[in-house]
Order: sequence, then structure tokens, then C-alpha cells
Amino acid sequence: MQKATQTMSKNQKTVRWVLIALDLAIMLTGIAMAIYWQVIGDPENRFLASIGIFCFGFVPFIYELISWGRVPNSVFLIFDIYLAIAGLWGATFNGYNTFEWLDIVVHFIMGYAISMLGLFILCRTKQNKTMHYITLGLFCVCFSLFVECVWEVCEWFVDNFFGQTAQGFPIEGYDAPLVTDTMIDIVCNLSGALLFLIHYLVGKATKSKFLFIQKIEEEFSNKYILFEKSSKKTNNSSPENIEQINDDEKLEKNKINDEKQQKRNKKNNN
Repeated sequence: MQKATQTMSKNQKTVRWVLIALDLAIMLTGIAMAIYWQVIGDPENRFLASIGIFCFGFVPFIYELISWGRVPNSVFLIFDIYLAIAGLWGATFNGYNTFEWLDIVVHFIMGYAISMLGLFILCRTKQNKTMHYITLGLFCVCFSLFVECVWEVCEWFVDNFFGQTAQGFPIEGYDAPLVTDTMIDIVCNLSGALLFLIHYLVGKATKSKFLFIQKIEEEFSNKYILFEKSSKKTNNSSPENIEQINDDEKLEKNKINDEKQQKRNKKNNN
């Protein structure tokens, strides 16, 4: 991983603190809801999901410690939005059971967002500079499907070993849910990933500024320093500095006067 060399601007730092505050708020809400579900007996099997939201909130900070560089604000924003919709609303507040369409929307967004994450990884490793953009786009789609498969395996594991119902309720006589939920999730994820592919390929082929592909790659390629060293400000009003400034001004004036004198001498000679 290339060493981070850039520092964030003042506005970028402000946005970063807002995103960190949002992430922490989601994490604390997850803990609060875990306590709530545990107190009322967890009738909807939401306790582990709430704990998972709290743990998942640490992902950006773990990445920063491993890479020794700050997560770009654009990536942090995507993470917070997904954590709020998929994790907080869908899982912690039982939105998936309340709104049947929510799971479809979340997996569609996940397909697009994870493809974007694949692009982020390639930009950080500078592979986007050497790979053909079609190959790069296809990699992002495959990366999104890989993450979706891992996600579905985790849901199956939690359902079978912790008595949860992430993949639906068991069918009587089979002691297992239908595969319909899993297949719909994969199809929705693929649809979101294909939307990203179209967005990326059209953006690279046309180089349109309105599709923001070049801007996204530039943002993803930036490596911001994790811990910035505070620089000591020099006191420009000290007597030594004032004297130095005056000397520099005098030298500049003398230089200008010499140039004027040389021009006059040339005119007189002519």
C-alpha cells in the first residue's frame, strides 16, 4: 500500500467529522436497540443484528489503521448511508419484515456500492492506470458478486447456528427456508452491479464530466495522511523577521533601479 502523502483541507476535515459523528450515532443506536430487543425477549430475532451494526461501524477505522491513511469522504459517505439504510433501518428496526420491498432496494444499492468499492481498491493500488477500463468494470461486477455470495453464506451460518431468520422462516416439513430469498438478493445485487458497469463504461468512453467517473477515480486515488503533524507557526512580526523583510525590499528596489539605470545608459549611448 502506497504511503499517504496528502493532507485534507479544512472543509474536508469538517465533512469528515460529520461523517464520523454519523457513524458513531448509528453504532450507539445499534447498542441501544440491542438492549431494547433483549429486554422484550427479542421476538423478531433482531438482537444479533443490532450488535452486528455496532461492530460493523468500526470497519472504516480498522481500514485506516491498516492502510495508515484516511478513508476518502466519498467512501465514508457511501458506508454511512448503507449502514443507516441496510443496517439500522432494515435490520435493527426490523424494516425488512415491515416493508417487503426494502430488501430488494438494499441489495440493489449494495450491488452498485460494492462495485464502487471494487473501483476504490483498484484506484488505491493504481491498477486503474494499467487495466483496460472494460476489464476494470467487469472486475468490479465480479467483486460485487463475490461479496454478495459471502454475505449470503454469513446469513445461512447465522440462521443455522444462532437460530436467526435472515434468509426467511423455515418451511414446515423441510426445516429450512426456500432459496427464493437468496436468489432474489443475488439478482438484485447483480442488477445494481450492472448499473455501475454501464455508468462506468459510458463515463470512461465518453469522458463526460456529468457522469463524474474521472472525478471519482481522482478522489479514490488520493491518499490522505492519517495523523497530521502540527506545524509550529513562525512569528512573522518578530524584529528579526521584520528586519529580513526590509532588507529583501531594499534589494528588490536596488535591482529595479539598476535595471532602469542600464536602460538609460543604453539610450544615451545610442
